[in-house]
Amino acid sequence: MSDDALLFDEFAPEQPVETPDEQDRWKILIVDDEEGVHTVTELALDRVRFAGRGLSFLHAYSGEEAKTILADTKDIAVVLLDVVMETDDAGLRVADYIREEVGNREARIILRTGQPGQAPEEDVVVRYDINSYKEKTELTARKLFSTIYTALRSYRDIVALERNRHGLEKVIEASASLMEKRSVKSFSQGVLEQLSALLYLERDLFLLEYEGLVAEKDGEGLHVLAHVGNGSKSLDTDVLNRIYEALNAQTDVEKEDCFIRYIGNRNGVESILYVGGDHPLEMVDGHILNLFCRNAAVAFDNVRLNTALRDTQEEIVYSLCEVAETRSKETGNHVRRVAHYSKLIAEELGLSPQECEELFLASPLHDIGKIGIPDAVLNKPGKLDADEWVTMQTHATIGERILARSKQPIIKAASIVAGHHHENWDGSGYPHGGKGEEIPIYGRIVALADVFDALASKRCYKEAWAISEIKEFISSQSRKKFDPQIVDIFERRQSAFEEILWRYNDEMVASAAD
Repeated sequence: MSDDALLFDEFAPEQPVETPDEQDRWKILIVDDEEGVHTVTELALDRVRFAGRGLSFLHAYSGEEAKTILADTKDIAVVLLDVVMETDDAGLRVADYIREEVGNREARIILRTGQPGQAPEEDVVVRYDINSYKEKTELTARKLFSTIYTALRSYRDIVALERNRHGLEKVIEASASLMEKRSVKSFSQGVLEQLSALLYLERDLFLLEYEGLVAEKDGEGLHVLAHVGNGSKSLDTDVLNRIYEALNAQTDVEKEDCFIRYIGNRNGVESILYVGGDHPLEMVDGHILNLFCRNAAVAFDNVRLNTALRDTQEEIVYSLCEVAETRSKETGNHVRRVAHYSKLIAEELGLSPQECEELFLASPLHDIGKIGIPDAVLNKPGKLDADEWVTMQTHATIGERILARSKQPIIKAASIVAGHHHENWDGSGYPHGGKGEEIPIYGRIVALADVFDALASKRCYKEAWAISEIKEFISSQSRKKFDPQIVDIFERRQSAFEEILWRYNDEMVASAAD
């Protein structure tokens, strides 16, 4: 009896005959050097449907041809793989290529062999991560159906788990950087991807047929925070109406083709999780989905609270700066420019996003100690004498001491900046006389940022320097006044410094305010 006959000696279960778009089908790769095996396999599985989708068949007649297809096609769900083709172990080489070279752990590999002695089952399954091992003589049409159906279910679940993992990574990344303004959007994107995984919206099908988004409504209107799908981020009328239905009723909306979760907020912001598409959603256990959304709502609230805390800290920092500025007659844009220079340098040095943001918020307080300096010294139009210079130098110690009392990370960082931004790389600075890497990195960064802006700005005691003069001075102070690595960054990113100087130019900002 031939393999062809064996495949048809039982009829596969009847399936509804539909013709979905080719791109919506599960991809099955048949790898066998016998053309007849391809034909009977495709005929036996022609009516199979899983999760509302049919099958699409790809054909390879050698191991090398299979590798080419696998390299070009990333969403193959099942590989029906013969062992003996152009060589006795060609199929095993393909399996090794899938798992080790391509790194594909999602595709299900079903090994079919007419010579079981050539590839012992136990060795092959363990060594090559084979998901099913079948002798061709036992693969009737019904058994082939069961094998493929089981493999597709496993593939779907693995893809969903991988998507869930990817979404979780984004949530964790956002949680680790809650001080950053973009954390809410990053968190939203992660939550949305996890939700799509829970709803079994596989990667390709989801992008093609479904749309998901996280939106928020505040006093300024409705905004999209995160979006997954093939559509644009603009909301069409139907989606918008459904979202407003949930917002107005302050309740969830569950329909055959969409799922909307309403998330209230203590900070006056309402959020919406929306998933909808052209086909009915395959819902999972309602308890799990509700638990996920309930936890997501709590997490959204916490992210918002952290964002509000960040904004509050920023307001406090700049309010304190304004107190110092009214005495020293320096503009608020000086501290804003220093903040942006400092963040630029920190990013170039490879500091963590949290450290970069912390320095961005802390650096404006570098001269807060000037509130303790007498007006006659602080605003003297000419050069300070020796005694006046000693008095002026105390502003670093005053600022460090005042800010050190706080337990808040940003204020503690500001204390470090205030006390060390006048230290010099060669040890000649004040107030601690630190040298080289003994000086905290925040102090070394703000030292250059502050000097660049001071030289580029007009003060009561001097005119602004030309950029070429500033560059020459800073370069000459490498390993003397400044950390040489930071000087290198300034020289490499000089145009970015100039752009910040121009963007926050005192005259331009004042003119815009008028």
